[in-house]
Amino acid sequence: MARGKNTNVHLSCSKCKMQNYTTRINKKTTTKLEQKKHCHRCNAHTSHASGSEIKHSS
Repeated sequence: MARGKNTNVHLSCSKCKMQNYTTRINKKTTTKLEQKKHCHRCNAHTSHASGSEIKHSS
């Protein structure tokens, strides 16, 4: 069953590039999502940007 126009993506830390969080974004948006979140590896609040799309095996 289709879920619509949203897709799951990873949020990656801008310092260490670790994929810490996942979120859903609209496929039709052209801008990347960027949020300040806590990175567990850096142990600090850093900028996290949307990265690769999460692939689900069917």
